[in-house]
Amino acid sequence: MLIVFEGIDGSGKDTQLDLLRKELKFDYFKYPTKKFGILNDYLEKKLALASKSLFHLFLADIANEQEAVAKSKFAVLDRYVFSTIAYELDGINYANAKKIVEASNFLKPDLVLYLDLTSETAQARKSRQKALDRYEESAAYLGRVRANYLKLFKDKFLTDNWRLVDASKGIGEVHAQVVGAMKDAGVNF
Repeated sequence: MLIVFEGIDGSGKDTQLDLLRKELKFDYFKYPTKKFGILNDYLEKKLALASKSLFHLFLADIANEQEAVAKSKFAVLDRYVFSTIAYELDGINYANAKKIVEASNFLKPDLVLYLDLTSETAQARKSRQKALDRYEESAAYLGRVRANYLKLFKDKFLTDNWRLVDASKGIGEVHAQVVGAMKDAGVNF
């Protein structure tokens, strides 16, 4: 089983995944990985990269672990190809980004949990946690990313099993939504 957690920065993915680790055993994959340190350097504003190269680097990072994810009986991913499409706003348009991902034959998830939150709320949450990275510092940018996520959700991209989770709720209520969606997908708690 392959379950993906998606959402803009500050939507609560880490919090929900920490709660799930206390209840379930699963193989965990988080993107970007440390193997592609250039991506973290970009996010931390240590270097600049062209949008088109970023899109392909993020996809390459994910592709690099496809074999390990495929071997897992139960894998949970913190971000996936959906993030790469949602965050790509300048170099490759939405339709072409989807075509590139489809043509690359990435594994299809059994469930995508999209934690939805306004960009302003997400930015406020992140600013209480740390210095904001390149993407987090602009509520307008995060708003455009959220719009792309909502398109992916509407399109049911790569799987029909997308679930929208209202991430504006309290941690416990969000967790109940996550657990309910996972149970509906066949996960035993």
